[in-house]
Amino acid sequence: MTFSVHSMASVNSALQHMSMLQSESAKVHDRIATGLKVGSASDNGTVWATAQVMRSDNESRQSALTSIDLGTGVVETALAAAEGISDLMVEMQSKLVAATDTTLDEQSWRSLMTDFIELGNQATRLAENASFNDLNLLESGGGDLSVLIGKDPSSTMTIAAEDLTDGGGIFDAGLAANLPQSDNAIVATQPTSADVVAFEASLVDVTSAVSRLGVGLRSLEIQKTLLVKQMDVTSAGIGNLVDADLGRESAKLQALQVREQLGIQALEIANRSPRVILNFFQ
Repeated sequence: MTFSVHSMASVNSALQHMSMLQSESAKVHDRIATGLKVGSASDNGTVWATAQVMRSDNESRQSALTSIDLGTGVVETALAAAEGISDLMVEMQSKLVAATDTTLDEQSWRSLMTDFIELGNQATRLAENASFNDLNLLESGGGDLSVLIGKDPSSTMTIAAEDLTDGGGIFDAGLAANLPQSDNAIVATQPTSADVVAFEASLVDVTSAVSRLGVGLRSLEIQKTLLVKQMDVTSAGIGNLVDADLGRESAKLQALQVREQLGIQALEIANRSPRVILNFFQ
């Protein structure tokens, strides 16, 4: 065994060991404090880059979720108004059928047609006022609704506009002029069974439009459920990649603390070793 006051290899070895333990302990403290085992590219470049891409995808999905929520509001508003129009048309049909009774005098059937026109006016106002976020699928000239449903800009769903104003191609009151009207002056003659048949056809068209809006709304709900699930799964995947296991990190920290205590004792022993040389000169 060689004794030297210059090299002190045992002391240097103990110091290096303590430095390594302190560095590792600092990393464990950082993982416990942040809850992340990969907090930056310096920890693991490949994993960090993968997690960043996944985070970006989820941000894009969040934008799509906002688009779906807004689109759902537009379609829900349109659907509620369309259902109201359909209900009003059922009442209108009842008035129209009653007005075809040839046993009625002119005042009576005109009174029924006044009610028919007023109900039609209400239906038209529903279509004109079915607006959400300045978007209306039921008004004349209303455009189709395009909704972002995925992380890619090309992932869209289109909800077709349904013009339910009188004369718009779906709802047709069958009068000489389109509704709304202030009185029954546009009714020149008593309605006939042919007018009832034509109105029934229009009612079928409106019912079909209501059905299409209902299908569109359901489709948006399904897409939202899928999108939320994708976001949850992606978030869980990010967690699996970068989150620290705090239980394991805590156990590792305790083990490092014990090793540091042992290292301190080893350093004290190493520091005492050179003093043995003095005994040679006594």
